[in-house]
Amino acid sequence: MYTAELIKGKTYSVMGHVFLLNQVKDIEKKVFQYLDGNEFFDCTEVKAPADDPKKDDQTKEKPLEDEKPKEAEEEPQQEQKIYTESELKGMNKTEQEAIVIDLGGDPSQLKDKSERITFILEHQEKAGE
Repeated sequence: MYTAELIKGKTYSVMGHVFLLNQVKDIEKKVFQYLDGNEFFDCTEVKAPADDPKKDDQTKEKPLEDEKPKEAEEEPQQEQKIYTESELKGMNKTEQEAIVIDLGGDPSQLKDKSERITFILEHQEKAGE
């Protein structure tokens, strides 16, 4: 939650808000970002009271809960992807080299497209075993 107070001038209108001198108004984050640093305003970010344990616990737990499933979902998707020869032939050099690196290879050691494709097909089979 954010607040802004007009400290210079009589009135100021911005983004649908009309401010009067010395009047504190609740504002949205985008309005706060716009007004913060403006010499005519005193802008503050209002934090939740420290003695409200419910809000503090929710704030601390949510990011951790959100992060763990994402990490768990992303890694298996990368490991499970098995490329077919036709998929690899349709890729450009940069995409193929990225896959070679992911499989632990050095693309500079592979001379051409066919060697990159062969390397990927062989090494993804070994990784799957």
